[in-house]
Amino acid sequence: MDVRALRYSLAIAHFGSFTKAAESLHVAQPALSVSVKKLENELGVTLFARKAHRVEPTVEGRILLQRAERIFAEIDSAINEIADVVELRSGAIRVGMPPMYGLVYFPRLLAEFHSAYPGITMTVIEGSADEIGRQLDTGSIDLALLETRRVHAQWRQVLVGKEEMVLSVAPAHPLATRKSVPAQELDKLPMVLFSGSFIQRDIFDKLCKRAGAKPDVVLQSNSVALIRRAVADGIGAATLLRSLAESPPPLVAVSFEPREILRFSLCWRDDRYLSKANRAFVEFATKSGRPK
Repeated sequence: MDVRALRYSLAIAHFGSFTKAAESLHVAQPALSVSVKKLENELGVTLFARKAHRVEPTVEGRILLQRAERIFAEIDSAINEIADVVELRSGAIRVGMPPMYGLVYFPRLLAEFHSAYPGITMTVIEGSADEIGRQLDTGSIDLALLETRRVHAQWRQVLVGKEEMVLSVAPAHPLATRKSVPAQELDKLPMVLFSGSFIQRDIFDKLCKRAGAKPDVVLQSNSVALIRRAVADGIGAATLLRSLAESPPPLVAVSFEPREILRFSLCWRDDRYLSKANRAFVEFATKSGRPK
């Protein structure tokens, strides 16, 4: 049985015309008619009958067309599944995140994912949550790794990890021997902080406001490396993830009272197609080892 003849038959039934079907398929009408006629001869039935100014399928034709629709649905599914398999060998992922996440947590995740899917290339974009959110909305990136409080309601998300935000100080700092610090003691404390577009700054400002504390902000920056260096040099304390504070060369991590926990979510636009490569990464990140 000629598969092309089945496609031609579906088009004829849809348009009710041999001529329009041929035009839509970009084939010559005589070739289309000959192909359908051969199919009729093969099956020993008439597939179409002329009624007034329209061609309609016969009873036998309707039976065949119902089966043909299923056949092509299965063919399309097979093509998509094969394409997905190919994509997992040579796909691409574009993910955005705040810079702090890209220093400790994400490199480990990326190395593990690359080992499992070496053919998939990844582009990583860093920026504030607002910047990353805009890029996700415009389609410049496929996925965003954000703190759950920065995930928009219309996005899909999966929780992939959590970690404590701590007060990071140099080993010689007066608070270095403390296990935790209440917000009241942040009053007049020299601080090196991220700008207001970062979730750590937003959490810290609200913490201080509730406690009536007014820390002494001596430096503001969007550079994690610069803030770590300033803390190590004794310029002031900073708010960092615990894993980052304890990374070499280590700073001292002091918990807030109460503890501040950040939760990481991978999110994407539900109204856009998420490729097999991206879906594989979401599943991998969800199941992999996460920061505690």
